[in-house]
Amino acid sequence: MSPLKAGRMVAVLGAATVDWTARVRDFPPIDGIAFVEQYQAFTGGSGGNVAEGLMRLGFDVSFLGKLGEDEGGRMLQRAFQEVGVNTRGIRIEKGGRSAACFIAVDGKGQRAIYALGGVALLETPEEVCVDCLVHSDLLYIADAFPAVSLTAIDNLPEKARVVFGPGGLMVSAGYEYLRPVLEKTDVLILNQVEAKHLTNEENMEKAGMELLSCGPKIIFLTLGAKGVIVAQNDSFIFIPAEDVPEVADTTGAGDAFSTGVVAGMLEGLGWEDCARLGCKIAACKIGHMGSRVGLPDRKIIMPWLDARTGKARKVKS
Repeated sequence: MSPLKAGRMVAVLGAATVDWTARVRDFPPIDGIAFVEQYQAFTGGSGGNVAEGLMRLGFDVSFLGKLGEDEGGRMLQRAFQEVGVNTRGIRIEKGGRSAACFIAVDGKGQRAIYALGGVALLETPEEVCVDCLVHSDLLYIADAFPAVSLTAIDNLPEKARVVFGPGGLMVSAGYEYLRPVLEKTDVLILNQVEAKHLTNEENMEKAGMELLSCGPKIIFLTLGAKGVIVAQNDSFIFIPAEDVPEVADTTGAGDAFSTGVVAGMLEGLGWEDCARLGCKIAACKIGHMGSRVGLPDRKIIMPWLDARTGKARKVKS
């Protein structure tokens, strides 16, 4: 399977959240206390992060998700509108509270996330905005209920690709829960903890082999600061991570990697270069606090893209 022929329109299905982020020097022990050096609300959520990341890179992006009718929802809606994400696929739940997380980040950029609940995901197939899908070249599915995901897939054009990055909460529901979506997935993106949970395999190559048999043609298994394994057929290629001078916050690093993979597909890059672009964008993000802060715009990655393809590209205005 080649990455993708010319295509620019992307639909992203998932959650957007308000991330209340606290900077601490060290995480406290049980019954301990830590002084918060910085505390700030950021826009977050896996689906929202990927949608904004792709929009910054010059693609036409629609976001499909749900927000509450509150200040958090208005904050998230404004953030999408400011960068140009199409928000027709967003449902507003009257009287609902938008999803939020509390995130503590230590001096090494490591984080602990506490989900605070709230409105985030489309709950029924009827809530899916079909108009946001029928002209899309690619659908990226983050955290979404299987019935909703399958409805979105069924309304795509025939040649559209499906990229699935379910994340920890969806993976925790188990393989059988995700199997109907995995069977219709072209590209699967998981970290090593998620891959182990779905397959009960410690060895990442064995985990990749098992997951490839489920339906995906290509799997990206991320290994944190080490890099990523690109798995297809019987081929396993390791791509090292980019060096980062100073890690500020690893929140959203996986979403930034996914953004790079999808962008690479839309640019027609090979799978190894899709992984390299993912690592490059993740490295840009983790040097900043906030899950979307530091995501690069198209001007930043154009020289790298041109070196890979030999083509000059215009920046989308």
